[in-house]
Amino acid sequence: MSALAVHYERKTPQHHVLLSVPQGAVTRAHLPDEEAKAHLVTALLKARGEPDESVELFGVSAAELKPRERARVRARVGAVSPVVGLLYNLNAWENISLPAAYHRTAPLADVAALAREVIVAFGGEPDRFLACVPDELTMLERKVAAFVRLLVAAPELMVFDALEEGLSHTECKCVARFETLYRAHRPAGTVLYVDTREDS
Repeated sequence: MSALAVHYERKTPQHHVLLSVPQGAVTRAHLPDEEAKAHLVTALLKARGEPDESVELFGVSAAELKPRERARVRARVGAVSPVVGLLYNLNAWENISLPAAYHRTAPLADVAALAREVIVAFGGEPDRFLACVPDELTMLERKVAAFVRLLVAAPELMVFDALEEGLSHTECKCVARFETLYRAHRPAGTVLYVDTREDS
């Protein structure tokens, strides 16, 4: 049996959510509603469960993690979500490069090359894209900027939360590129798509 990147369970009077995600696999999870989805994504990003949740990441129970261990596990998880999380007073390049500079995850020349590669793959013009603040970008472009920022950190688990939400029909045809690019840079990584049953 494959090792698990995620084992998650949550029981409420309304729903019983049980999810197992093998390491290195691509898994699609359809949650009962937005609340259930938000609980799952939050638990994975924080490496911490609520009292009604059981969370294991990379074979370790989140409840047993000490603060430093929790921080290390959290660094192994990334998510592209409808709540993109860009800073609106910074342009796209600053949003992408500042975390890399602060955490020293990669030289800025490498970050710039990666950003240009991804932007071009989505049909964008890098110089224009990187100079724009988030309000000047489309929803797809904001998700691309957030994705590049994550790709620099190379998380072992990439969560794509309602990836098509807010996109036009034409833009939805591009979303497979997120997984393709993630795989190109993290071949052994784990991909988890989450949405609600209504969205799916």
